[in-house]
Amino acid sequence: MKNKLQSCLSLLVIVFIAANISAQTYQGDTKCSTCHSDKYTEYMKTGHPYKLNPIVNGQPPVYPEGTAPEVLQAPPGSSLNDFVYVVGGYGWKARFVKPDGYVYTGPQTQYNYQTKEWVAYNDGKQTKYNYDCFKCHTTGADPSGSWTSQQTDWGTFAQPGIRCEGCHGPAGDHVSDPANVKPFRTGEDLTLNRCGDCHQRGGTTNNVPASGGWVQHHEQFNELKASPHGDGVGVDLTCGTCHDTHTALHYKNVTTNKAIKAECSTCHSSQEYTIKLNGKDKTIDCIDCHMAYTGKSAVGLQTGNGWKGDIRSHVLKINTKAETKDSMFTADGKALRLDSEGHSKITLDFACLSCHTNETVDWAASYAEGIHKNGITAVENIAAVPNEFNLEQNYPNPFNPSTTINFSLPKASNVKLSIYSMTGELIADLVNNMMPAGEHRITFTAPGELASGVYIYRIQADNFMATKKMVYMK
Repeated sequence: MKNKLQSCLSLLVIVFIAANISAQTYQGDTKCSTCHSDKYTEYMKTGHPYKLNPIVNGQPPVYPEGTAPEVLQAPPGSSLNDFVYVVGGYGWKARFVKPDGYVYTGPQTQYNYQTKEWVAYNDGKQTKYNYDCFKCHTTGADPSGSWTSQQTDWGTFAQPGIRCEGCHGPAGDHVSDPANVKPFRTGEDLTLNRCGDCHQRGGTTNNVPASGGWVQHHEQFNELKASPHGDGVGVDLTCGTCHDTHTALHYKNVTTNKAIKAECSTCHSSQEYTIKLNGKDKTIDCIDCHMAYTGKSAVGLQTGNGWKGDIRSHVLKINTKAETKDSMFTADGKALRLDSEGHSKITLDFACLSCHTNETVDWAASYAEGIHKNGITAVENIAAVPNEFNLEQNYPNPFNPSTTINFSLPKASNVKLSIYSMTGELIADLVNNMMPAGEHRITFTAPGELASGVYIYRIQADNFMATKKMVYMK
């Protein structure tokens, strides 16, 4: 009954806000810049204004100096004249919108910044760029009408990208009487609820949607609700508690201002929140472990025995047991698992093995529970990036039941590492993912039904391919 009442109240608030917004008028962000030039200048260096970026007369879209240079080109086999907008293009990925209102789809239609490559997006599917998409990419999104003359009911917007009024609301009344009329959204409504309008899927709850072994790409609000800092029980934080949303975070080199205005140490100042490595203080931020990269916007990497996406988690709690990332998700893989308190937890193959790539969750678990008190010992320095691709002989060899395979990558690469029988039958895919440059170590444990004999393991990474033999003896 309580949940139903909360849902009804939330709906009434949304209806009230929508009615008030529709009664006002959008002025455009250049109006805001007249009085708020400092904040405007800084905000225009962040990614929000470029969630939808115009392409005018085939000219490259404009981004702040020092950011997003690769998106200035069109997808292979096309021209910028073929498009009217870029979706994103600021640090993660770029997609392109055609004049007919459809997103450009096919085998090489999305650009991923981390790997600097063109990849497939919705290959074989028609994808509308309508209100359901741009309600979180634009300012003044409205489901009525159509932004393109080639369609009739796909919705309209006042400005492409999330400009000042995209967060603060329409400024018509404020512009008419700035001394007495504040922007529509202020206070917690702005620093929490407005962020939650877009940084969630499936509603502003502690349910955290997932797909393919990663948190989906704009679920920070859901994650915060699934953490001790946003569950309504302990010390609740809003997005604005930590973030200065007017300051660039992804490209730190474009500003001298601080995008994070409250560090973990602001509240957690005790010496218990330090870590020692081999007996010496380790320079490490809380977020390196507690906000590991569990989300995927464009690229998710297998890092040896660990995993690393391209978006930081806001879950904060860490599962200190020797469990792999599969235990993070529900049985159907569509959400993060919640404990009895409604919290999610990051597993150690994200929190630890994304850096300690050659270790195991058992190794990480042996330190995790008392990490702040006891630190870590006997940890080797991370090796330098190798100069060439290489596949080493497995060891031990012969083996029973487990063996280790080492390989080297001089650059981030699409890696497939597989084991085959001597007749060519696939036994196992050990890796089939993007992996970062470095030395990698993968453990293979033979399944109980595997017969003794000689097997082949093969790696494919970019244009490099190599095979070696291994012997399994029960």
